[in-house]
Amino acid sequence: SDPSFADKIRHVRDPKARMAVAWSHCKTKTVCATDDPKEEGAEGDVDESKKGHGGCGHIQPQIRKEGLKLFVQYKRPKDDDEDIKSLQPDKRLYTPSEVYTTFKKMSDSDLHLIGLSDEYARPEWMILTV
Repeated sequence: SDPSFADKIRHVRDPKARMAVAWSHCKTKTVCATDDPKEEGAEGDVDESKKGHGGCGHIQPQIRKEGLKLFVQYKRPKDDDEDIKSLQPDKRLYTPSEVYTTFKKMSDSDLHLIGLSDEYARPEWMILTV
């Protein structure tokens, strides 16, 4: 839904280069951007083709790898008080089941955008399950 992302990735055909372009664009995103609210008096037919991604507005975590484990780490806003800081842990383990459910939610069109094949390389297939 981001027009600058679509412009950057539109002309890249090589899947490896497409993944690199997608990574370089998305690594700076720290907030899940919300959709613009529609005005009640505006015409709905003109913007009917534009669909939002349904962003939630939450802060996105940084995922860090330590050995074979992944940890989720949230950056705290500067205006938080000490009481709130003590409630939320600074970093927590990102379990394989959480990673699996996150990968499972990726649509085929999203996989194509970042350069993966939905026939041969779905991300959830790369996690061993029992």
